[in-house]
Order: sequence, then C-alpha cells, then structure tokens
Amino acid sequence: MMDLMQAGHRIKQLRKQQMLTQEKLAELINLSPHYIFEIEKGVKTMSLYTLHDIVTELHTSADYILYGSSTPTEQSYPDQLELLIENVPYSMRETLAEIISNLLPYLK
Repeated sequence: MMDLMQAGHRIKQLRKQQMLTQEKLAELINLSPHYIFEIEKGVKTMSLYTLHDIVTELHTSADYILYGSSTPTEQSYPDQLELLIENVPYSMRETLAEIISNLLPYLK
C-alpha cells in the first residue's frame, strides 16, 4: 500500500540531493511551489501525469517514489558535476573537458 507521507519524503530527499528547491522543481514540471510542498508533506495526492513529470525530473522510478521498493543508484540522478556541465554552452565544453583532463592526475 502506498504511504503518501513516505512518497513525499522520498521526493523531498531526491530533490534536495539534486540541489533543487521546491520552486525550481515546480518550475521544471509546471506546477506551483505550494503544490510541491503539499506533495512532499503527504497532504496532496498527485496525478499520474504529475508523478511521471516528477520521476523524470528527479531521474528515479515511480516504484521508488511510491513504494520505496527500489533504491536509486548513484547513476539514477545527476551529480553536481553533471548539473554544472549542463549549464555550460556547447561551444565551451571542449575547453572544459581539457581543463578537467589536466586536473584529474592531481585528484588521485
């Protein structure tokens, strides 16, 4: 059986791991920030469409959100580096790749 409070908690946890505010998540899926707040608190249910949008933006599965039955892996949501790179214009990505390549030996 689905527990709305637990589902909301899992959404909040994933949202925070991905450094998204309620406002940003709401903007990404075209909802109000207050509605995201209510979902995370377990006060409101969500439609299948909203669930789909949330799991897509949070890079997880509906099973995990609704039942906690599968744990997200490290690859199931973008890490901080992926989020930073996402905002780099394509014309600058080759330069960024060279910078990172030069730094890698010093990180080991």
